[in-house]
Amino acid sequence: MFFNVLAAIGLAVCIALAVQMLLPWRLRARVDAALSRLTGGMRGLFERALGWRRRQRQTRAAALEAERVIRRARESAQNGRPEGEWDGNVYRPKSFEKPRKPH
Repeated sequence: MFFNVLAAIGLAVCIALAVQMLLPWRLRARVDAALSRLTGGMRGLFERALGWRRRQRQTRAAALEAERVIRRARESAQNGRPEGEWDGNVYRPKSFEKPRKPH
């Protein structure tokens, strides 16, 4: 059974190649371009189907790295700076609360 299917596929490929060689060059170029687009689209679908775990892993790693960088920036901002508080990612020193003389 397997050998019959394999032989049928081989025969179909040979017939398709023979028909492709008999086509005029303009029609052959159009058929080749269409097949190229089709295989490119199929390859894109295949890569999207297999690459979702890699993208998920990269997204998670990027989020962890961003959190680590933000934490490190906050810690370095606290060292050597006047007292203050964080509002989201904005640092507001306590010295801004006191009104200052213009001159």
